[in-house]
Amino acid sequence: MSRTNQLVIEPLTPAFGARVTGFSIREGVDDGTLTAIESAFEAYSVLYFPDQPVDDEEQIAFSERFGPLEGTLPGAVGAGTKVARITNVMPDGTLKDPDSQLALFTRANIFWHTDSSFKPKPAKASLLSARRIPTEGGDTEFASTRAAYESLPSATQERLDGLIVVHDIAHSRAMLTPKALSTEQRAAMPPVEQALLRVNPSNDRKSLLIGSHAARIKGWNDGESKALLEELMAATVKPEHTYRHRWTVGDIVMWDNRAVLHRGHEYDEINDRRLMIRTTLAGAGPTVVDGIVQIGL
Repeated sequence: MSRTNQLVIEPLTPAFGARVTGFSIREGVDDGTLTAIESAFEAYSVLYFPDQPVDDEEQIAFSERFGPLEGTLPGAVGAGTKVARITNVMPDGTLKDPDSQLALFTRANIFWHTDSSFKPKPAKASLLSARRIPTEGGDTEFASTRAAYESLPSATQERLDGLIVVHDIAHSRAMLTPKALSTEQRAAMPPVEQALLRVNPSNDRKSLLIGSHAARIKGWNDGESKALLEELMAATVKPEHTYRHRWTVGDIVMWDNRAVLHRGHEYDEINDRRLMIRTTLAGAGPTVVDGIVQIGL
């Protein structure tokens, strides 16, 4: 455990993640506290802020202290705004039809993924706040792709350098059912190329950019591509590289999409209610430009 000004930072696991207390979003976050949170974010990848009840505008304002936000995906609840509503509750208070395309699209988040890796400029970070939680289930699990990379043999690390992966939201949704993606969403979000390795510009530590959106390795045949992606996923989701967060109303978790995967655990979508609000920090730029890997983004 360490203290920075009034902050208390307690590691969640030996590999990554920290619980951060000693500040209040609603009472205001000064520049020194913000700098300390940013440093902890770069060091730990996942930050858990307990007892931070906020409304949408307060969450947006806090999130924007770290940088500009992405707009929410087309076809999702909250599309076109700065908040994504991860929920089985419609704006009018009724529950989603569990067999609807809208429900299936969200349910595909049960697979390990990193937010917005299917966009030309993948997301930097996400902040998720618990507004209403189900009686059982609905946990969020994280896996460190940085710890996974650092655990790989040096020969494997060298093999990964310079590889490019095609990320496609249609690939991740098809893992659940092709019905999870609409024709309009498919047209709006075509496949993109991403560097397999990302380098954190603040500390030069490398991580893997993989997950359910990762469809194939550019220039490799299907068998070789699938084998390597499965090998890297297995290394990432080992118990020593994961942390499972069990939510309490008022929790906020902030994570580094450059250095972790996450997945949502199932809950009773038919008889229970869950409302989580996510804000997503935009990335600095594309990881691949004209077939050339960009370093330090």
